[in-house]
Amino acid sequence: MPRPTMTLADVVSDMRTRGMKATNKTVSDGIASGVFPFGTILGTGVTGRRSILIFRCDYEAWAAEKLPT
Repeated sequence: MPRPTMTLADVVSDMRTRGMKATNKTVSDGIASGVFPFGTILGTGVTGRRSILIFRCDYEAWAAEKLPT
């Protein structure tokens, strides 16, 4: 059974598999700006790194609509 959440690396890897050019930074920035609605920024640490929560069901629904399979 798949985990209910995904890492940023999981999302980037899946996007690339589906033919979308993506990097950790572009996806993280897209989540922060609301372009990618499947994730939430939980906060930014002292080092400037973002904590991101991505639910698999939200990503998969978005990907099914927006990305080729």
